[in-house]
Amino acid sequence: MKRIIFLLFFATIIFAETKPSFPVFEEILPNGLTLLVFTDTTLPTVSCRLYYFVGSMHESFSHTGLSHMFEHMMFKGTRRLGTTNFRAEVPLMNAIDSIDNKMLALIRIGVPRTDERVVALREEAFALLEQQREFIIKDEIWSIYERNGGTRLNAWTSRDMTAYIVNLPANKVELFANIEADRMQNLVLREFISERDVVAEERKMVVDNRPLSRYFEILETVFHSAHPYQNPIIGWASDIENFSVAALENHIARFYRPDNALIVLAGNITPAAASALINKYFAHIPNPSQPLEPVHTREPAPIGEKRFIVRENNAEPRVDILFHIPGYPDTALFALEIIENMLSGNSGILFRRLVEKEGLAVRVSAANFWRHHNGRFAISAVLRAGADHKRVEEIILEEIEKLTRIDPSPSELTRVKNTILRSHLENFRDMERFSDQLAFFQRFGDWRGLFEYPERIAEITSTKDVVARYLNPNYRVVGWIVGE
Repeated sequence: MKRIIFLLFFATIIFAETKPSFPVFEEILPNGLTLLVFTDTTLPTVSCRLYYFVGSMHESFSHTGLSHMFEHMMFKGTRRLGTTNFRAEVPLMNAIDSIDNKMLALIRIGVPRTDERVVALREEAFALLEQQREFIIKDEIWSIYERNGGTRLNAWTSRDMTAYIVNLPANKVELFANIEADRMQNLVLREFISERDVVAEERKMVVDNRPLSRYFEILETVFHSAHPYQNPIIGWASDIENFSVAALENHIARFYRPDNALIVLAGNITPAAASALINKYFAHIPNPSQPLEPVHTREPAPIGEKRFIVRENNAEPRVDILFHIPGYPDTALFALEIIENMLSGNSGILFRRLVEKEGLAVRVSAANFWRHHNGRFAISAVLRAGADHKRVEEIILEEIEKLTRIDPSPSELTRVKNTILRSHLENFRDMERFSDQLAFFQRFGDWRGLFEYPERIAEITSTKDVVARYLNPNYRVVGWIVGE
């Protein structure tokens, strides 16, 4: 299925003279892989991005963090990349995996990691790994991209999506198709045991040793009673320590497949050239026999207030108030975009009240988090030393209550809409941001939502009923950081 879709959107009042038009080419290959192409021949490069619609929300208990672990393993190479002799590696990897499984079996029945049996098995596995490293070409994928002019090579994992990205000269895009198709089919989980240690250490650095990160991680689990959005992207420490090759292979087979993938090419490439390349390298890749497994769990309607208090001197005191909101594309989300912008910023309601008038906070913000299933509206205030948390929370709720009684004036509504549209248009000034936004809406079901967004915002004429329904203080989730 191939078609060129010309979509025109523009913001009245702001940027009215530019009226940017964005022709997006879409093709869905027979195996279900989706290709989106935007052509800009004025650029010397192409933003090349492969997205898989899988993240921490697709992980079950004992297996949190596997998507993030896979992100790490994607740079370890394939049967032909990252090695001088793959066949020589195979028996070594099999032996390492067997020893690692014995070690994990002991640990899972409660044997301490310091036990001499565990230590001996670990040393044996790492000794074999050193032998395997005689055949490993470290970071070959990175090096190939960089030698061919690749920039901004990166990868990231979220709760519902994983991305592998690179900017390439226009005449090098075939390299992207070649490497990524190879990784989709022939990834080799080499150096698994050492990379597991790397991820475990990463978790210590970015979460366990940072009080604010620990606070937000637990606050997310307090907010969600049922939905796997509560899973930490990096994974729980105990799950990371127990990662096995078999568990990761099962995760890969379930989700890293053509019919769960999106490729976005944006820049100096024509739809015809892009289609030819992607079909050449990806069209023959089969999907697993098992169908994709969607997440059926939904967050139940809240029945009361939740509260979470952390006593910590090594983090700024703060108040966070979270509310459950519907998932995309519920119309309420667009009204809440208006509310977010009314509350946020140095000219926003909360700044004027909490920072300027009351002198209780140093920073305040509001954020309307869109998600496919159940969203979240968050209000945060970082407090001045000695400020009363209870009073800050009361003031936030007072300002929300006002918004349930009075709609913004026509002039205020116009101002806020123009601010939103200005920010939205910024997404189209950079091919990387544009690509991510296309993927963001595609994971919701249709990338065209990106272009419909201004119209959906323009349609909002009233916000008070949405505030009353979804920012109901009786169902709030509250987090505090206070001093010990």
